[in-house]
Amino acid sequence: MSKSKKHHYVPQMYLRNFADADNRTQVVRLAKHTSNPARIDTIAAENHFHRFTVDGEETLYVEEVATNIEGRAAQPMRRLIDPQKRVWPLPVDDRLSLAIFIAFQYMRVPVARDLFASLVAQLPDIFGPHLSVEFEDLDVPLMHGETMVSEALPQGAAALCDRAWTIFDFKLKTLATSDVPVMVLPSEKVTARTAAGLMSPGGLYFPLARRTALFIGPPGTSPRDDGIMPGTARFARLFNTATVQWVRDCIFHHPEDDPLHGIELPEPRRGEVRWEGMGRSNP
Repeated sequence: MSKSKKHHYVPQMYLRNFADADNRTQVVRLAKHTSNPARIDTIAAENHFHRFTVDGEETLYVEEVATNIEGRAAQPMRRLIDPQKRVWPLPVDDRLSLAIFIAFQYMRVPVARDLFASLVAQLPDIFGPHLSVEFEDLDVPLMHGETMVSEALPQGAAALCDRAWTIFDFKLKTLATSDVPVMVLPSEKVTARTAAGLMSPGGLYFPLARRTALFIGPPGTSPRDDGIMPGTARFARLFNTATVQWVRDCIFHHPEDDPLHGIELPEPRRGEVRWEGMGRSNP
């Protein structure tokens, strides 16, 4: 494989849900303050992002796992976003394939690696300066890669499967997604110290397509409460605001849509995830 190979941390099979017939999506780049259409095979990629060195040898094992997970989730996702083909409640196999895809995507993106880097930077303060040399040698990309293929993946997917799933179908309003497509949401109970992970007390939001959203309830909810709701202007605003609050570098939406109208865009985000500035509303 070529050294210049780009690995897509936002899957192309997913971005097609926000693209036109020519496989172009609108790319809003925060750092450049630009918004232009681009082919999905040229975006959401970074050189060597999933290339790791283990025992002196390069491996693309994480990328191979990603390809398998995306392949298993592709058909269930296509059926879910098409009301004419959707089977509800979801068949168990479809639900599991999507849960694995969502959990993996949550752990996969660069913002997750930013979090690892932030934690490593804090270790000398926690354990004392005499250990700082050891921490300087930690391989943050490798640590991040290991989490994606660890027991955290099946555990996270199982936890998501066991909660209430709600589909929102939009007819008039449309949705955007970003390079952080899986977003954990706050609730009224969160503080600045509340962990922002898959166990978030506000549940999880995942824009499936330009007119379809998935909300996975917080821990304690049950698949018995699965449902389908009409997408309203209020929900579109809530979901698109969440996308803007979580974005790292780029937002994506269909070239004919304007889902960000009236929403102030931030600067590119780096470092540890915090709840400050994020809304407390959820479905």
